[in-house]
Amino acid sequence: MEDLRRWLPILVIQAYVLCLHVWIARSVARVWATTCLIGASAWMILVPWFVMTHDGMRLPSDAISWMMALSLFWVVVASSIAIRLLQKLDSAQFSPNRRQFLKRAFPAAAAAPLVAVGAGFVLARRIDVVQKDIVFPGLPKDLDGLRIAQLTDLHFGAFFGARDVERAVNLANDWNPHLTVLTGDLITRYGDDLEGCLRILAKLRAESGIYGCHGNHERYARCEESAVRLAARHGIRLLRQANETLKFGEARLNLTGFDYQPLGKEYLRGAESFTVPGAFNLLLQHNPDVLPRAARAGFDLTLAGHTHGGQINLDVAGTPYNIAAIYTPFTRGLYHYNGSALYVSSGLGTVALPVRLGAPPEVSLLRLCAA
Repeated sequence: MEDLRRWLPILVIQAYVLCLHVWIARSVARVWATTCLIGASAWMILVPWFVMTHDGMRLPSDAISWMMALSLFWVVVASSIAIRLLQKLDSAQFSPNRRQFLKRAFPAAAAAPLVAVGAGFVLARRIDVVQKDIVFPGLPKDLDGLRIAQLTDLHFGAFFGARDVERAVNLANDWNPHLTVLTGDLITRYGDDLEGCLRILAKLRAESGIYGCHGNHERYARCEESAVRLAARHGIRLLRQANETLKFGEARLNLTGFDYQPLGKEYLRGAESFTVPGAFNLLLQHNPDVLPRAARAGFDLTLAGHTHGGQINLDVAGTPYNIAAIYTPFTRGLYHYNGSALYVSSGLGTVALPVRLGAPPEVSLLRLCAA
């Protein structure tokens, strides 16, 4: 069931483009067009399924990323072709004098998807620095002003490489944080260069250390245990259903990490046993949907990622629309629930199509503040 949910957006996209392909082929009624569309449809369908069923094979990771991106690029191409075809059909049915505006509008509309993808490809590597003060009534004096840097969803690979990670590390270090956390999805699939990513992340600097938790892609890549060992070699502690209490003056911060919690499962089983009375309880969890459960367990703050801020986020009349909202109401930014807070970072990398629109990659710089 989890695998089905993981691939549901791509299955929906495939169905949409297949319908467009059938309509285009019928409208053009040319053998060459039908042949090309059959080939494009086969590529679009087979590549994602090949990736889904062959994650365990030793295939070139960057090549797989490019294959997936190009297969989904047909969403844009098919949409542009459909718009141009509509122009021709419209011109054949109506007099040109009544369609002067549409003659100019159709080419622009057909080009818009291609322009948007091109812009999104560039914007996907322009990292924002997001600073956020999070207020907690009754916060211990020695935690007031505590600085936490958060990096998440790097998806280190073909579209977010060494230079990108180095820049993110430098931006986090410039904040001079007391604590730096990684909240999952360092890589995307089996065969990605996890050790290379951790080698760069070893350059992170924080007064009280570098901690993290696993995301869903560490699970898919079956590298959860090896990631803990590799991270430890580089001075990074990944917490798996474990906690560690840090002291800041007279105050205590209890830091807990849980592996990715799959949607539809019982979240954070036994979490109450990891909270510490009298301490500020901070949870690292990849899936932001756990907020209500984290609040009941006694966590004051949860740091999460997973959603990529929607990755492609369309704002209509002030309301954001994105695929992540299908799975959780907590898609980006700061949320409060029954006295508990959640910050969801947009993260850094991308999955499938290497594009970001309306959800720039971010290094999150968080400061705890007393009311």
